[in-house]
Formats: sequence, C-alpha cells, structure tokens
Amino acid sequence: MKWKVTGLYIASLIGLTMFILIALFFAFSYLVFSYNPEGMDDPEGLVVDFRKEIIVEDENVSITNTGKKFLQEHGAWLQVLNHHSDEVFQMYKPENTPTHYSPSELIFRYKYAVGDYTTFVAKLDNSTHAESYIVAFPSKQALRKSVYLNFSNLSSLYPFGILMLLGVTVLCILLFAYIVARYMSNPVVTIIDHINRLKQGHYQQVSAKKGIYAEVYANLNQLSHQLEDINVQRKKIDTMREEWIVNISHDLKTPLSSIKGYSEVIANQDYKITAQEMYKYADVIQNKAIYIEKLVNDLKLTYQLKNALLPIEKTTVDIVDLTRETIIEFMNMPYYKNQLIEFECSLKQLLIKADQGLIHRVLVNLLNNALIHTDIDTFIQVHIKQTSTHAIVTIEDNGDGINKNELPHIFDRYYRGTNTDPKNSSGLGMAIVKEIIVAHSGEIVVESSKGDGTKITFQLPLEEN
Repeated sequence: MKWKVTGLYIASLIGLTMFILIALFFAFSYLVFSYNPEGMDDPEGLVVDFRKEIIVEDENVSITNTGKKFLQEHGAWLQVLNHHSDEVFQMYKPENTPTHYSPSELIFRYKYAVGDYTTFVAKLDNSTHAESYIVAFPSKQALRKSVYLNFSNLSSLYPFGILMLLGVTVLCILLFAYIVARYMSNPVVTIIDHINRLKQGHYQQVSAKKGIYAEVYANLNQLSHQLEDINVQRKKIDTMREEWIVNISHDLKTPLSSIKGYSEVIANQDYKITAQEMYKYADVIQNKAIYIEKLVNDLKLTYQLKNALLPIEKTTVDIVDLTRETIIEFMNMPYYKNQLIEFECSLKQLLIKADQGLIHRVLVNLLNNALIHTDIDTFIQVHIKQTSTHAIVTIEDNGDGINKNELPHIFDRYYRGTNTDPKNSSGLGMAIVKEIIVAHSGEIVVESSKGDGTKITFQLPLEEN
C-alpha cells in the first residue's frame, strides 16, 4: 500500500504539471493571437467561393449582383488580373491602388495589411485574359498577423501577461489540488466514520472498493467481523457466568442447609447426642460435602467443554476394554451390587483416537444415569459394534422411559432437577456427555418413550490407519 500511495502522489504531480502546461499554452496563445469580435469566420474561404460570382465572356469581365452585394456588405473591393498581373476589371477599388503587380508585390500584399486592407488572392481560371483576382477586406473585418517570439526579451509580457500567467497557474494548482484532495479524502472520511461506528459497537461491513485503500477496507471488514465475534463471545460468556452463579447458588443452598443444620446440632453443648446419632449426622455432612465437590467439578467441566478451554489429549484407546472395565467398576459398587448389566461385543479390540479420561466420564455418566433412574429389577444392556468409520456404543434399559415432551431437553443442564441424593447426579451429567462427544467429533442420540425403556447410542470416529 505504501507504494500505491507514493505512486498516486507522483502521478498527481505529473498530472498537475501537464495540466498547468496545457492551461498556460492556451493562456499564452490568447495573449499573442488577436481576436476580433467584428471579424469574419473564414474570409479566405469566402474569397475562394467568390469565383462563381465573376463572369468572364470572351474578353469581357463582369460580376453578379450577389457579388456586388457581398462586396458592399463587407466594405471590400475587387481586382481581376490577367496572366501578366495587369488589372482587367475592378470594383470599389480605392484610389492609388496599383493596376499592375509584380510577384513580390502580390506576396507582400498577401502577407501584410496595406492601407487598412487585408488582401486575399485566388485563381480564377486558366485563361490569359482573366487568370486571378484580388479581394481586399477592411482590417477590422479580417486581419492577418505574423507572430514572432523573442524569448530573450520577455519584458513584452510585463506586467499584464505575467500576472495573467501567474493567475492561471495558481488557479490550476487550486483546482487540481481540490480534485486530488476530494479523491484522497473521501475514502479517509469513510474509513474514519467506520472506525467511529466500530467504537460505538456497530459492526456492519463497509462495501468493498477498489483503489489504493482497497486493502484498508478489507482489513476493516475483517476487524469488524472479529470484533463482532468477540462481542458475541463476550455476551455468551457473561450469560454463562451469570447462569453458573445462579445455578451453583441454587444447588449449593440445599446441601449447605443440611450441613449447617447437622453441624449446629453437633456443636450445641446443651443437646446431648449419642455416638450413633453423631455418626449418622457426620455421614450426612460428609455425603453433602462430597455432593458439593462433585457439583463444583461438574460445573467447571461443563464450562470448560462449552468454551473449548479444556485441553483434549487424544491417545489410542480400546473402547471395548474401556467399556468392560467401567461396567466392572459399577458392579463392584455397593449401591448397584444387586442390579444386572449385560455387556455384548463380538470384537476383541476396537481402537479409537480419544481422551481416555473423558470417554470414561461419558460411560460413567450414562451408566450412572441408567442405574439411578430405574428400579433394582431393571435390565441394562451395553452393546458395541463397528462401522467402516465409527465405533458405536449403545446403552439400553427396560425401565420406565422418558416422556416425549421431555426428550428434546435431555441434554439440557439441570434437566433432572437438583436432587441432592448421593446416588443422584448433579443434573449436569447428560450435558457433560453431549459436550464430550461433540468435542470428539462424534454424535449421540437418545430414543425413549414412557413405559418402553431408554436407548442411548453414541458413536466416535475410529483411529485412522
């Protein structure tokens, strides 16, 4: 862009110089060439056309009435000459006008005004008796001048000529400067106006234009787009932060109330509690504290996943082995020792590229969700199969299922409310699952109807060979 601006200024200076030279040429021409407002447009052409008004018959010469009228209107006179340049006919000729001309006299009269008349000579015909003719007009009607320039003596132009040339030069500079300034300043005004709108939070794109500022317009549009994206993200983060504060305040209220109530009972010296009661109250406080810790961690994880702040460390993961180990973990938990989980997979190994810790979190949340929302007699099945590009994991139960009007909101945060039962989740489990699957370029689908159980299927891309 630097060279574009430099080139524009150089072109402007060259254009200004040419413009001034052309203007000075016309101004100088006006000074050195006379202009007679009373004169004739083309006297020489009129003289040539006058030939048809002259009549030559044998040795007699006459002129038509139209020719006479022409001479009278213009105050002109006429001489017809033979091939010896002797006069054979005349009309309105002034006194003391020669009747014979030598070649040098004809040339002199043709070049210079003589007796306040300007002479024009034209050929009549090829006869020896009437070969040519002279038509002379008053100098005020037609004036012929020869111009000679003596550059060693410019004082002849002083003072009016010099002042006129200076005036023309200044006028040209001002006019050209105005045109260039308008050309240069209009885009700058547009750019400044657009910057002011950006400052006020208006991010409309400016129409792309050509010229030396095309790159500036392109960068401004890119900046507008970036600022608009930043503003949208900022509002989004502000909204999420407000939601986070409201939600965590709401979710912490119930367990904190239990912790506060039981701790006040234990700390009250006026109330004598048994060891059994103390153990019971301490167990409640511990469970509520564990729930609060889980809630805070889940909120933090959802925030990180939603804003792509959590680094995903992908490694080669055997989804078959990971799923089997996760099921075994649940079967060893006291809460679920009487519930049945069936694992079905014909593959010994199925490798994917994923963050093992996050995929383990997906399996834990889905299995936990299936177990806590169904009764002890519910049968849970886990299937794994493979397509050409994806590993597909299905977790299915024969529980009560989900109402159709609630199904679209299954991945919303706090969909299941804020039940603080230790067995229950924080209400963020399914939202976390969805964010993790999406972060791994996968998909998850929930199929369910009331009374017919629930089927959750997610797929993840296979490791590329």
